[in-house]
Amino acid sequence: MSSHPLAEVIESSTRHVVAEVAREQRAPTFGSWVEVPAQDGTVLYALVSHVETGSVEPGRRAMALGMDRATLQREMPQLQELIRTTFRALVLAYREPPRPGDTTLGRLHQTLPPRPADLHDMVYPCDDATVCALGEPYDFLRSLARHPDPAVPADDLIVAVLRHLHRAYGQGAEALPALRSAGRTLSRLLGDDHERLESILRRIA
Repeated sequence: MSSHPLAEVIESSTRHVVAEVAREQRAPTFGSWVEVPAQDGTVLYALVSHVETGSVEPGRRAMALGMDRATLQREMPQLQELIRTTFRALVLAYREPPRPGDTTLGRLHQTLPPRPADLHDMVYPCDDATVCALGEPYDFLRSLARHPDPAVPADDLIVAVLRHLHRAYGQGAEALPALRSAGRTLSRLLGDDHERLESILRRIA
């Protein structure tokens, strides 16, 4: 886990979190994993499904100013205080807190957590090792395929998360078997919808 938080939770449920990105940080990418450590040691894992930048004042829209970014930052640096970036992430897994005196990680579950994140909890990007651990048995794919966020194209999110998984493995020998295993899981989930499966797999590479 990164030592610097990426964002802060401003809305929470057992199914999702909405977080505001810290000003010095870049927004997470679509389909990337983030983690939210709780006070009791539980860690929630969520998949970024929507990123949005807008005014800090509800109902007030930003206006075009006709400047390139360098000019805008030089002549109107105060504008950065008037905008914010938020993202929504679907909570798809959690890790139990370690037992007292145990130095090993708690058990990882690819299911909804027993309780949501607290407001103002810090959100961190997941490192490659965590992304790989969130692979098999790919139970989270069932949630994405069968119970998607209605505001998000489910197939695009599946493509994005599998791309991130492939990137996390890098050039290692385990990358291709991991994607093949994910493909087999999707094949079972999608049943006879071969066209949908082929569309997803084509876009991963």
